[in-house]
Amino acid sequence: MKILKTTGLLITWLLLIYGCFELGMWQLHRAQALNLSTAPQPDQPVIRLDQVSSAGKNMPIKAVNRIVSAEGNYAAIYIARDQKIADEKIADLDVRLLKLSSGHAVLVAREVLDQQGSQVTGPVAITGRLYPRQNVDRAFAKPGELPRIDPALVVSKANPFLYDGYIILKSEEISGQSSTLSLIPSEQISQKLPGFYWQHISYVVVWWFMGLLLLIAPAFPQFRARGDRVNNQITAGSKKKVKASVKK
Repeated sequence: MKILKTTGLLITWLLLIYGCFELGMWQLHRAQALNLSTAPQPDQPVIRLDQVSSAGKNMPIKAVNRIVSAEGNYAAIYIARDQKIADEKIADLDVRLLKLSSGHAVLVAREVLDQQGSQVTGPVAITGRLYPRQNVDRAFAKPGELPRIDPALVVSKANPFLYDGYIILKSEEISGQSSTLSLIPSEQISQKLPGFYWQHISYVVVWWFMGLLLLIAPAFPQFRARGDRVNNQITAGSKKKVKASVKK
């Protein structure tokens, strides 16, 4: 009976250690999968804007970072101040409202602004990377300026339906002629969630630490018993010294 009880305790102990190890590995694999899923992906072929997003609706996750194409006419000019571009540089951007043949519109970050943006007449065909709208103001806006690149700021009766987000140009043709622009760097934005990644890593540490505690748990009673013996010896020695001093 004693052997069966000892065997059962041993199997339970080993299973608990194995369970902690496997739970740690599970969290580690989740962290690696999250890191892989949010890593920059090769650009997919150019696709029409209306095939990945819809005007007047929030931008789908699958549309973020896509290279899209659109055609129409520029209807308004804005300046977006103090925008961060490559290498954390700050620049003012020439932002246009592109009115599409469908009657909808989309904001286009056309180029780095060196001087007041020039008027563009004639049909425009563009390609560029699609970004989600900005949620934080970058500067105090004056008339004709945008504190952030957000279609909600330019919605009006004349332009009631805008595509969510904005496009940073990669190429532009005006009446069939390619434009010479000071293009804005348009790398893929990171969709990583570092807090979630490190949260999974912290779970790995917790589960493996618990497994380590279980591994060394059988040694605890021995250490405690040894400490008790030492304390008893010290106490007994003290009592003998007290008795000897009393007799004297």
